[in-house]
Amino acid sequence: MNGLVIWAQSDCRSMMGVYTALVRELKCSVVIALWFFRRTEDQVTNRNCIGLRDDEFSEIPAVHVGEDRAAGIKILDEHPGYSHLFAVYQGSPNFREMLLEAKRRGERVMVISESPCNMTSGFKGWIKKHIYMRYLLPRKVSRVIDASDCIFNLSGDASLALRKIGWPAEKIVPFGYFPPPIPGARCVLRTTNRDFHILVSGVMQWHRAPDIVMKALVLLKRLGVSCRATFTQKGPLLDSLKRMAEENGVLVTFPGLLPMTDLIRLYETCSVYVAAGRHEPWGMRLNDALQCGAPLAVSRGMGGVQMVDEYGCGVSFDADDYVDLAYKLKRMIEDEPFYLNCARKAFSAAKAISPVEKAKLLVKNIL
Repeated sequence: MNGLVIWAQSDCRSMMGVYTALVRELKCSVVIALWFFRRTEDQVTNRNCIGLRDDEFSEIPAVHVGEDRAAGIKILDEHPGYSHLFAVYQGSPNFREMLLEAKRRGERVMVISESPCNMTSGFKGWIKKHIYMRYLLPRKVSRVIDASDCIFNLSGDASLALRKIGWPAEKIVPFGYFPPPIPGARCVLRTTNRDFHILVSGVMQWHRAPDIVMKALVLLKRLGVSCRATFTQKGPLLDSLKRMAEENGVLVTFPGLLPMTDLIRLYETCSVYVAAGRHEPWGMRLNDALQCGAPLAVSRGMGGVQMVDEYGCGVSFDADDYVDLAYKLKRMIEDEPFYLNCARKAFSAAKAISPVEKAKLLVKNIL
């Protein structure tokens, strides 16, 4: 292999940490061809205000290709004998064409992408599930699937949706999202389950299911279980969540969108981080919390539940099931030895999910 071209969606921290580590592990030339590169002023400001830098991943040469066919062909012409890793294949006609062209040239082609996931509710959600994902998407990507040697599944080991659109099981390699720790964050070992503090973060949307967490908190109160919770961020469900907390006397604070320093502090001190997503490909806020030592409670509707399964760093519960979540939290609150075991495993898992460690898995399959 002369080198590797990564056809990436953007220069986002979700994958750039792994790509940077991959460069060091492969010890060969790596180039990134970006589908999306230019950020708006608002996006740059938002990244800066939460403590991220535009130059944090500058080790790999990056070229903006987008939907420019000539730019894509130039990448192929200038890198003969390279292997190709495509992180965009559903949304970009140009990148799909470049994938097929690389295969025609006899070069190795791989995909790294999420399982298809329906995060839309209502009639649009029905259309996406029953028409787009069942009929249209399989037709769109069938040639890509035939041409690709494998797909690294960014939704972990949740492979059913990939198989439904035509990916053979033998081509699916479980992976996930493994960003680096947030700058300034520390990994803190929890040593007690007293004053049990539940943290929920992320935009309060239907597919993230903060309402399931609130219903679980109401049930815990009725069961006489003592705890408190913090819901950060905003979103369309915020007002209904506040009403539910007030009507049921649940001890919850809603601080809104926090500066990254304040959010890091919550990650470092909460007793458990809860992610209740109904349908989410992964959930990178899980990584951010786990890298601060927080045990996890994760819905089985999220690809990131793989970390709980693999490392034993918390509990999992059935998607959309607030009763299951409540009783899993009840055990963490009342069974101190169980909780402290989860905490120790969370502390250890923080190192295991580093981009450097996960890049080694890619190397085994790329070489």
